[in-house]
Amino acid sequence: MRWAIAVSALLVALFTSGCGLIGGGSDAVQAGDCLKKSGEDGFDKVSCSGSDAGFVVLDRAGSGKAHERCVDVAGTEYVYTDKGKGSICVGVKGADPARAANAAQKGDCLTDTAGNNPQKTTCTDPAAVYRVLDRLDTTEFMPDAACKKVAGTQTTYSYILKAKKGIGSFGTGVVFCLIAKDSDATRTIDNAKVGDCLKKTGANDVEITACSSPDADYRILSSQLDKSLCDKVSGTIATYTYQRPGGLAFPDVYCLGSAH
Repeated sequence: MRWAIAVSALLVALFTSGCGLIGGGSDAVQAGDCLKKSGEDGFDKVSCSGSDAGFVVLDRAGSGKAHERCVDVAGTEYVYTDKGKGSICVGVKGADPARAANAAQKGDCLTDTAGNNPQKTTCTDPAAVYRVLDRLDTTEFMPDAACKKVAGTQTTYSYILKAKKGIGSFGTGVVFCLIAKDSDATRTIDNAKVGDCLKKTGANDVEITACSSPDADYRILSSQLDKSLCDKVSGTIATYTYQRPGGLAFPDVYCLGSAH
């Protein structure tokens, strides 16, 4: 896995405004009811035994409810704002909410986020790829920026609820700060400083190791703004460039010498 900014996969959930969730008012919709899509933004209540019942009401969120936000209701993919009565959290009928990505908390694991449907899983599951270092509130504008201060973050996954609230508004959600499930967050390159030693863990990957260790390949001689500047650093035999996930600043460039 390359240590670089990953493109955050955005799970799009829609807030509707102005369109009725069901004919006759949304008060009739409760947890467990089944729905079908109606137009671009709406839903119609239908029998759960019907072939067109593709969605289910998972819960109602808001003040005084178990969850204030639908993003915290496991499995929510669509959200309907119920005019002063909170939100209706809608998921896919038949999907296991406990496996939904937004069910994951700090310390849980996710399957590969490169696909369109990463899932929460146990970290002992062979399908587990990433471990959650932190789960933070975010918006659809620079969704992974919140992870830039979370040490060990190798990639991010954003679960965004997009609101139709006019030009300039930003949807909110959560971003997961992720590390390879078996990696040590204290040894990742974002913890490195001049004088530390690194070992290669892949074609383009490194991690911190003791300089006395036989697996130490490089020692960090200097940190520069551009790798061309390492040509002037005595002893440089290689360079390593690292861009922090969510960072807007220039990447870190390390001038590397022999560890031994």
